[in-house]
Amino acid sequence: MRTPGASPEVGLFFIIVVVVCALLSPAPALAQGGRGWQNPRALELAKEAIAAKKAGNYQACIEKDVASLALEEHPYVRLHLSSCYSANGRTVSALQEAQRALIAAMRGDDDDLKQSARKRVVELNGKVAHLTLQLSKKLLKKTRVTVDGLPVRSQQIGTKITIDPGPHVVSAESEHKGERLVFREEIELEEGGDETLEIKPKPTQTSKEQEECLRNARTYDEQLECVLKKSTKPNVNLGIELAGYTDSTATHVLSPSINGAIVSPTSGWNFGASYLLDIVTSASPDIVSMGSRRFKEQRHAASANGGYKFDRFTANLNTNLSREPDYLSFTLGGAISAELNDKLITPRIGFSRQMDTIGIRNSPFANYERTFASNDIEAGVTFVMSPTELLVTGISLQLERGEQSKLYRYIPVFAEDVAASIQPGAGFEQVNATRLPFRPREQLPLSRDRFAAGVRYNRRFSTATLRVDERLYVDTWGIKASTSDFRYLQDLGSSLRVWPHLRFNVQSGASFYRLAYTALLEDGQNPISVLPFRSTDRELSPMMTVTVGGGARIALSSETASPSYALVVAGELMYSQFFRSLFIKNRTATYASVGLEVEF
Repeated sequence: MRTPGASPEVGLFFIIVVVVCALLSPAPALAQGGRGWQNPRALELAKEAIAAKKAGNYQACIEKDVASLALEEHPYVRLHLSSCYSANGRTVSALQEAQRALIAAMRGDDDDLKQSARKRVVELNGKVAHLTLQLSKKLLKKTRVTVDGLPVRSQQIGTKITIDPGPHVVSAESEHKGERLVFREEIELEEGGDETLEIKPKPTQTSKEQEECLRNARTYDEQLECVLKKSTKPNVNLGIELAGYTDSTATHVLSPSINGAIVSPTSGWNFGASYLLDIVTSASPDIVSMGSRRFKEQRHAASANGGYKFDRFTANLNTNLSREPDYLSFTLGGAISAELNDKLITPRIGFSRQMDTIGIRNSPFANYERTFASNDIEAGVTFVMSPTELLVTGISLQLERGEQSKLYRYIPVFAEDVAASIQPGAGFEQVNATRLPFRPREQLPLSRDRFAAGVRYNRRFSTATLRVDERLYVDTWGIKASTSDFRYLQDLGSSLRVWPHLRFNVQSGASFYRLAYTALLEDGQNPISVLPFRSTDRELSPMMTVTVGGGARIALSSETASPSYALVVAGELMYSQFFRSLFIKNRTATYASVGLEVEF
């Protein structure tokens, strides 16, 4: 597809335009050189193009001619390239190359070339097709239109678009009051044809009321009103998922979950809830090093959220409750966003407070408990850069106060001369043989402030979506980190979407983190000096993680069906390298999930 180009009429007007262009345009030296060549490689490529065309390999002919022209401009190659494009069904490109050859011929006063190029232009000008796309002004600013995957500018809607004859696919995607509208139609254009197509986006799920309205509509405007007339019935989404995690440190997690959401596009309200169960078993080196057996525990997590849209503003509330045998967490938060500049800019600000109670495994909270609280502030702006591009920016600040130490984690300490000999990845046999006879509990600072800034770029292509994320992080414990995330979601037909996923994270260690902590003993037994902050949590050490994976979404029913079903599967392989940690130097983990989505 091309922007509006050659007129379907051929005659004196076109000849005048070509003459004017030839007189006003500066003449390249090579164009004036007629049939002569200065670059031997360009001549060789042009000959190869001629041979490729004779062999019926028109794509190779195009590639050879384009490569020749990149080395040396030559009007006869332009004319030959036009014939290759024409033979390959690319009539518009053929016409453009013939026009360039004709202009060069008139500048160089080459009568033979003028005659051949003029004949080719007249012939091709009668073959190109024209397509006029019509779209209601109500939807013009919010609709992305493509022809064969190439975007159509809003200025082209309602005008004749010069296009190759043959089959084409016209697609459109829009949004109205929170609901996605789509359009797709295949058309066949004859040589010299002039067609008009009305774009009528429809909801992915139409109500019986809308279907009846569309059947009775007689005009385009009536059909549009049927589409824009919203059903008062809310949209309902349900999902179940089973996920699993396992790694090389003998930690395994099984996580069944269920979620649901109900949204009213007409009234502006929404509500959602979810429940997750984590079943964890572990016999990691940290546990084995303390002579402990494998442990098994469960974590229950429930969440709920709701929101309401009034005018240009949307307010949301969310809450989360999580419980483990030795940990209870409760979070309550909210956010507000605004749609500005015709929904092209959406700022957002939110706040949440997390309140946790920490205990000791196999002991009631009444016997022992510590508290932890976090106040989280986040703000961001979403920019609609074009109908196909979205930029999301955000910053967050977390102010954490209270106990974060794992009370069951004990830290091996060493004499100063021994600590210098401990190497990363030292096994628990070596650690237990060389450490001092006592092991203090982990102790972390009672305050931690975290700051993060991130950006996400989304771009929609004809049948694919690119998503790139970058996040920078720093905290008052001295950790600095960068996380890069890449996904490319490819549509393979109307019922299958697949995507690869790549993620890279790198971080420095906490300022108080040590590979081997030291201590002084009195009389060789009683500790008299131990560092105040200490931990063997390798997530606080200098490290990096590479994640490679992917997934697929398989539609089990038509998008317009109600209810509609889809199966979602995903899998990832994660490799972590720990540069200064005891017991292990690296960890390999796998994650997999399968879920069923239902939409009413």
